[in-house]
Order: sequence, then C-alpha cells, then structure tokens
Amino acid sequence: MTGGLKNRFVALDSLRGVCACMIVLLHFDTFGHISRSDFVQNAFLFVDFFFVLSGFVIAASYGDRLGGGYSIPKFMMLRLGRVYPLHVIMLALFVAFELATMNVVRPSGHLAFTNNYSITMILANLGLVQTFVGADATSWNGPAWSIAVEVWTYLVFAFGFRYFGRFLVPAALALAIGCGCYLLIVTDRYLNVFHDGAFARCLLGFSLGVVAFRTHRLLRPQLSVAVATALEILAVVATIGVVVMAGASMLSLAVPPVFALVILVFAQQSGAVSRFLILPPFEFLGRISYSIYMVHLFFVFRADNALEVIGRLTHHDGLVTTIGARKFAGSTPLMGDMLSLVMLAIAILAATLSYRVIEFPANQWVRRKVSAIKKSP
Repeated sequence: MTGGLKNRFVALDSLRGVCACMIVLLHFDTFGHISRSDFVQNAFLFVDFFFVLSGFVIAASYGDRLGGGYSIPKFMMLRLGRVYPLHVIMLALFVAFELATMNVVRPSGHLAFTNNYSITMILANLGLVQTFVGADATSWNGPAWSIAVEVWTYLVFAFGFRYFGRFLVPAALALAIGCGCYLLIVTDRYLNVFHDGAFARCLLGFSLGVVAFRTHRLLRPQLSVAVATALEILAVVATIGVVVMAGASMLSLAVPPVFALVILVFAQQSGAVSRFLILPPFEFLGRISYSIYMVHLFFVFRADNALEVIGRLTHHDGLVTTIGARKFAGSTPLMGDMLSLVMLAIAILAATLSYRVIEFPANQWVRRKVSAIKKSP
C-alpha cells in the first residue's frame, strides 16, 4: 500500500499501541484503582481489537496482491518474519529464567519445567501450535497464544484472498457468524478464551477486519472535521462502554463488531481525535506495539519476583499478596497505582529496546531475503 498519511492508517496503529498498554496494565495485578477498574480488568478484549485490525491491515496490504497471484509461501514468510523472531527470543528468555531458578524454592510452589512450563510446551510454542495441544491454559510467554492463532489465520485468509474473489466478503461474514456461534455454544467464557476456542476467536475478529476494509474501500465518505470528530468521540465512548459492560459475558461477542466499526471510523483519519493519535508519541507507541505486547509479561513476572525478594529482605509482607494463582503488587491503592505506572514505563522501555535490536532488524532481514527469491515461472 502506498500513498500519503491517510493510506498509512497511522491513527489505527496508534490505537494498537494504546491497546497494548492496556494489556500491560491488565497483566500487572495490584490493589490500585487503575488495576481494579472494570476497564482494565476487561482489557483482555483489546486482543480482539488486534485481531480485527490485523484483518483490516492484511486485507489492505495483501488482499489484492494475493488475489492477483502473489506467492502464498512468500506472504507467509513475510508474516512469520514479522512475528516469529521476537516470539522465539522471548520464549528463550522465559526458558533461560526457568533454568537459572531451577533450584530456587518459589512461594507459588511451582516446580521448574512442569505443567504448562514443560519441555513439550516449549516445542508446541516453537511450532506455534500451543493453543491446539496441552491443557486449556496459556504456556510460557502467555500472550504468544494470540500470535500462534493469528499465523494460522493468515494462512486461511491467504487462500481466501486467492480463491474467493467477489465472494470473499460473504464468506468472511459467514465465517465470523459461525465462529461466534461456536464460541456461544462451546464455552461459558465466550471471548475470554486463549486455548480452547482461541482459533475461532481470532477467525471471528480477523474476518470482521477484512469486511471492514472492503467496506472502507467501497464507501470512503468525505466527512467534515466536525462530523468526523463527533464520530471518533462516539467510537471512543462506545469502546469504553462495551469493554466495561461486556467482560467475559455473552455481550463480549458483540465486541469485535464494535471494534470493526471503530476501525472504520478511525481509518478516515479526519477528526480531531485522529489528529491527536498521529502525534509522534502515539505513532511511536503504535510502532512498538507488538514488542510491548510480547515482552511485557516477562517483566511483569520479574517485577513480582523482585517485590517478593524486597519484601522478605525488609520484612514488609504487603509488597506482594498471593491469592490463588494471582499475585497482587502494592500494599495500598496508591502504591498499586504508582507501581502500575512504573510497570507500564518499564514495558515501554523494554519494548523500545526489543523493537530496535530484535523486531525491526529481523523483519527487515526477512524482507530482504524474500525479495531476493526469484519469482516463480
């Protein structure tokens, strides 16, 4: 895709960065007001924003090219080059920490290389099949479950773009409805699935993203700044409202369609909110959003470990409280909120480094290698 700023969907990339930050706040449990808010507690739904936006962007960047005969293997190599190197590095980092602490007695009672931190699940993660094998839970670098199902979704839609032609939109809508019905029937968690049902969850969002892009390309309304701003504010309010109300209830199944509409609104980049989102700080968040998403959990876990050690050394038992399988940082709401903001800053700094050292160079290297492959006769 070429062209000016409007064709780059910078505002949408920035929204992806904001959503990645919300995931960080979700995974760092505290007793603070930020962490305990319904908006943050239901932020797992922003993974569905990633899925819908991915469908939109892939349809924009590759839909016509794949339909016109662009190599599906090349497409898959490019997509793997985008997501796989950082995934492998983070998996290696988790495994290295497990090795380094094998003989450490852990407050949780966890034994190294057991359950979903087993060697079998290392292999599953390497093969991007961790959502299809093992127990109904995340393993190792938990957020990688979504990367795994998205890669398989890329493959499904590569063939969809190639062979469905003008029937792609009806097929995508049928797939979205079918996946929604599946999630409605087989689980009482609806969209709050990350293993059993995870592939259907991704297909649902990605399908709606493809439909959203085809709709965007067909309509492309010329809106005044005032009208566009009003629609963008309405989209933000609708997003907050549906996330707060939905949670893991049946209403969560309405979240991907709402996100598709939000993406349609912000794809115009015509209103005041969009102009705010294309400012350099938000554009930068969008650029490193994948790194934020992939690196943050390691640092969340290490922050909990560090607070536990500090608590023992200072005889301050309230720095980390374990309830069930979850750890809550901070002995007061104010401390919890401060720790949440510090954790977010750490995640952004770590993601900046991983983007510059791993993600971007690896992506560029893969692109050069794929470009060097001679076109098949």
